[in-house]
Amino acid sequence: MRILHTADWHLGLRLYKREIVEEHRFFFSWLMELLKEREIDVLMISGDVFDQANPTNEARQLYYDFLRQLITLRIKVIITGGNHDAPGILNAPREILRLLDVHVVGSAMLDVKGELVGVGGRGSDQKEAVVAAVPYLREPDIHALTKDMEFEDKREQVRAAIRKHYELVAEACKDFSIPVIAMGHLYAAGSSVSDSERLIQMGNQSAVASDDFPSIFQYIALGHIHKPQFVNGLSHIRYSGSPVPLSFSERKDRKIVIELVVNGNTIEQVDHEVPVFRKLVRFSGSFEDVKAKVEAWQEEGLAKAYAELQIEEETMNPAVYADAARFVADWNSAFIDIVNYTIAIKSDLPRMDEISGGHLDLREIQPLEVLDKMMEAGKVSPEDQFIMRNAFLELLGMDDENEDE
Repeated sequence: MRILHTADWHLGLRLYKREIVEEHRFFFSWLMELLKEREIDVLMISGDVFDQANPTNEARQLYYDFLRQLITLRIKVIITGGNHDAPGILNAPREILRLLDVHVVGSAMLDVKGELVGVGGRGSDQKEAVVAAVPYLREPDIHALTKDMEFEDKREQVRAAIRKHYELVAEACKDFSIPVIAMGHLYAAGSSVSDSERLIQMGNQSAVASDDFPSIFQYIALGHIHKPQFVNGLSHIRYSGSPVPLSFSERKDRKIVIELVVNGNTIEQVDHEVPVFRKLVRFSGSFEDVKAKVEAWQEEGLAKAYAELQIEEETMNPAVYADAARFVADWNSAFIDIVNYTIAIKSDLPRMDEISGGHLDLREIQPLEVLDKMMEAGKVSPEDQFIMRNAFLELLGMDDENEDE
C-alpha cells in the first residue's frame, strides 16, 4: 500500500498583491500524474488547505476541482483542518464526501475514535494501516482536554492538551496489529520556520516535544511548518512542508511530498521533489546595483519570475526613493515581475534626545528644527536638504489649511 503525505497548500494566498493560482494549478496537475505513476492508494493532507478562514470562490473552486479529479482515481483521501482553515468550511460537505471516500476532520472530535480511518490498497477491503486524522487543536479543544488540570502559564496548557489528545488516540489504537499513522497540525520544538508562518498557539513558546507523541505511531505526518524537515532528527516525525513557496524566505527551499510504502509492519519513505513553476528571486544592494541585477536577469522558466528588491543605501538620499518608485512602476519584462521593494539606510540615525543634546521637550522644538537636525545627523547633502525642506514646508502648509476648514 502506498500513502502520500502533503500539507500547507494555502489556497487563495497572495504573495504581496500577486495571486499564486497558477502555481497551485501546476502543482495539482503534477500531483495527479505522480498519484497515477506511483499508484498511490491514500492521500493525506495535514491542514491549511486554505489560506483564510473564509476562502475566495476561486480558492474553493481549486479545492473541489482537485477533489473531483481524485475521485476518478478511486484514491482514499484524508483531510485535516489547520489553523488557517475554518472547521465549518471544511466540515460542511464531509458527509457527502465520505460517500466518495474523502474523509474530512475539520476539528477535533469528542470521541477520538471518530478521527480514526482504516486504509488499505485500492479495491481491497483489507485494512493495512490506521490513520489517526488529528486536526489543529483550537482553544475550546484545549480547555476541554485540560479542564481538570492546573498550569502556571498558557504554554504548558497548550502542550498538555496536545499531548493528552494524542494519548487518547493512542489508547484507542492499542489493540490494532497493523501500523498506526498519525496526522497533526502544530509547531514541534526545534522546527525551522519561514516568514510565511503565522504561529497561533503562543508561537514557538508552546512547541510540542517529539517525546510528547506516543510510541505507537510509526509515522507522524505533520503540517504547519512550510519547510520540509524531520522533527528533532527523528525520521518518522516529519513536516512535508508547503508544495509551493509561500514567501520569499522559502525561495531556496526544496519542496516535496512524501510517499509512505507500507509493507506489513514496516514503512519506507520516498521523497518526491515538486518541480519549480515560478522562481522567487531577491536582489540586494544599492539602488544602482539592484537595478543592474534586475536588468541583467534573463532566465526563462515556466512562468515569469517574481522579484523582491532590498535596496540598501549608505546615507539618506530622497532621490533614491523617487528613482526606485519610478523604476518599479515603469518596469516591464518578459522574464521578471517586481512584486515588492524596500529601501533601508545603513547609517543609524541618532535618537531624538541625542539630537537635542540630551534635553528633549517637544514644546520647545519646532518641526522644521527637528527636520534640520535629522538631516544634519544623517549627513544629507545640501542639495537634498533644500528639496526636503521645501517638501516639508509644503506638507505643513497643507496641514494648516485642513485645520482652518
